[in-house]
Amino acid sequence: MQNGVSIALSIAMLAGASPAPAAAVERAPNEGTPTFAKHISPLLQRSCVNCHRPGSIAPMSLITYDEVRPWARSIRERVSRAPNDPERMPPWFIEKNVGIQRFKDDPSLSDEEVALIDAWVDGGAPRGNPADEPPPRDWSDGGWSIGAPDLVVSSPQVTVEAVAADQNIQLTASPTGLTADRYVKAVEIKEVRPGDQQIERIDGRAEGDLNYFVLHHAVITGAPLRDGEAADGFSFDPGAFRIVHELGQNATIFPDGVGVLLPGNSALTWDVHTHSVGKPVVLRIDVGFKFHPPGYEPKYRQSAGSVSMTLASQSDLDIPAGEGEVMVDGYYVMPRPSKMLTFEPHLHSSGKRMCAEAIYPNGYREVLNCAGYNHNWVKIYNYEDDVAPLLPEDTIIHMIAWYDNTVTNPRVVDPRNWKGFGSRSIDDMSLMLPRVLYLTDEEFAAEVAERTAQAGWPGAPAHLQHPRRPPANR
Repeated sequence: MQNGVSIALSIAMLAGASPAPAAAVERAPNEGTPTFAKHISPLLQRSCVNCHRPGSIAPMSLITYDEVRPWARSIRERVSRAPNDPERMPPWFIEKNVGIQRFKDDPSLSDEEVALIDAWVDGGAPRGNPADEPPPRDWSDGGWSIGAPDLVVSSPQVTVEAVAADQNIQLTASPTGLTADRYVKAVEIKEVRPGDQQIERIDGRAEGDLNYFVLHHAVITGAPLRDGEAADGFSFDPGAFRIVHELGQNATIFPDGVGVLLPGNSALTWDVHTHSVGKPVVLRIDVGFKFHPPGYEPKYRQSAGSVSMTLASQSDLDIPAGEGEVMVDGYYVMPRPSKMLTFEPHLHSSGKRMCAEAIYPNGYREVLNCAGYNHNWVKIYNYEDDVAPLLPEDTIIHMIAWYDNTVTNPRVVDPRNWKGFGSRSIDDMSLMLPRVLYLTDEEFAAEVAERTAQAGWPGAPAHLQHPRRPPANR
């Protein structure tokens, strides 16, 4: 695999874009020891407190100095781990030395910010002047990362017993209440436990450390109800809105110009996979939508969900007992010119790391991204619009995944046993599930021309042109 930087990132950098996280907190050389008020609190507010606050999913609140101070050394230890370490916090595992580095809603800490936390801890973790602290975050929107949703649709409730087999169930469909078609700008899905003041983990379970969330995944679709059709009789429309939510997943943010339609007079269906976490849990799924304004007309329309790119043949997935560096790979040929909107590894409990590289029709190859993997946090990495990979027809996506079936992986139930493919959380899979926007030849050529002009290049790169035939209408 060539250890290069993606053409999408190269173009963005030539155009003057910066891959550094926004709102970084800097310290002047003569400021001395960083303080919580001026330096650390802004970092925590940006990257941590959405989970580390009362009523959310983290085990402790990290809002005030008194809450943070006892955890100072633990915070330093967790944020200082390698970016692809599946135990690093915040849970964002993109490797920062290869591939595309610009993503929407990226909560990760830069090396400079980690060094700031390190210096703060070494300096005795002082509070500083309370007047320097940023104003408290406003949680009146319910803590949605996409902001207050324009619409929230809830599933029926389901009870998951303390000890039970994984279950796959279909819940009664939920009407959206929309009276007119709307295009979705972003969608965020939450696991809600009515009655629980705090979502608490059950540590030390023999079943493996897969106990952050009860919801393993939910396939959620939405399409119009036919005249006289009740929600409980709703049937799936192949052209419907569709999204797959997985445990610990972040929001999906669609590019400007891409229209994902949620029809009026529609309902959401729920195909749900749950697993027990050691105590009885009442579960509800909330889906929050942000819409484009009424009358918005997208440049591209997209209705399908993610593209399933399989690595090894699932029936042949072979992870021996006690092995910590098991590698599998596979290939997917792009059937049409495409723009890849997201990078999303999907392994299971033994999953450790995944890389994806593009092998273009002319033989040029480059790494798109590599990321660590933790099956408690199945992340979607939403590319910034102007760096999303452009892939000519017949581009080969080469995916490589690594598995750790040893005692060092806390999510493995019993590393003495061989592991293979299975749908349960404790089994394994080998997939990449990116959202892909398929384009005509003319649309692809226009996207390439826009990138080329952005970079100031005299012509389009050869590997973004199909070598065997001229563009043709489809």
